[in-house]
Amino acid sequence: MTTGIQQNRCRRSIARRSLTAAALALLLVALLAGNLARLAAASESAEPTPVGEPAAGETKEEQFDVAKEFEREVLVALPSVGPVDLSITKGVAYLLITLGVICVGAFAVNRGVKMQPGRFQVMMEAIYSLTRDGIVGSVMKSGQETWFPYIGSAFVFILVSNLVGLIPLPFAEGHQLSFYSATANLNVAIMLALCTFLFTHYAGIRKNGLARYLVNWAPASAPTVLKPPIWAIHAISEIFRLVSLSVRLFANMVAGHAILAVFFAMAVVFQSFLASVVLQGGSTLIYLFEVFVAFIQAFIFAILSAVYIGGALDQDH
Repeated sequence: MTTGIQQNRCRRSIARRSLTAAALALLLVALLAGNLARLAAASESAEPTPVGEPAAGETKEEQFDVAKEFEREVLVALPSVGPVDLSITKGVAYLLITLGVICVGAFAVNRGVKMQPGRFQVMMEAIYSLTRDGIVGSVMKSGQETWFPYIGSAFVFILVSNLVGLIPLPFAEGHQLSFYSATANLNVAIMLALCTFLFTHYAGIRKNGLARYLVNWAPASAPTVLKPPIWAIHAISEIFRLVSLSVRLFANMVAGHAILAVFFAMAVVFQSFLASVVLQGGSTLIYLFEVFVAFIQAFIFAILSAVYIGGALDQDH
């Protein structure tokens, strides 16, 4: 009985710490991503008007543009604090919704822990075990307890964000229902990948020291003449890790939402009842597949983060 009480207390403590870490990381990502998008929008607005486009004050027939779905749309305009723009955009709104879902789930787990778990507790414990044992424990040789909160928070945040993106919400143009997620915003994906990138090198430098960490990028057993090109290749690969983490997550989520939108639109456009039924059936299958993609993308991001951080801690070649 005493062991069970201690386990419950330990789970509640871990839940509180993970919730705090996830909340702080999410707020940081929201601010940085929002301002990155604002800078990108400002640079685009500074570009000259292309040839053939109407000048200011001229009228132009309104046309549908798919790119508008990915533009920075301010939902709630708020004052700026120095260089930080506090306005709530569509991406930030989805970040806040994701944060709200995580907070509600964490409080529900914290208050509902029982000796005989229900379905919800079993599901949460399965996610916890998968993250701690299946991802962190199976990949990292050292630093598991130190880096599990970050990797677990990243996994849960991306998973919840992806699943929230499969719920149609009225944030499209004209307050129409649409599929969108925070991870389908390139700025958010870059900031998440940047967190893993910075934590990877921080962990490696903290354990091995800056000089030893950089020297170990080239294996000690390699011939002397090959060490410089090996070191250069490794340095380039570190940059491409940042690119691959962000683009993989962003592209998969955008592609899934685009395919769903195309299938739903085609089902409405076609006048044939049979074609509409077939397209709706296909969209249902794609929707179910996107649920799997939402999970697998969170898993891939988390396990690659564990691989990168574990490799920086234990530089074995």
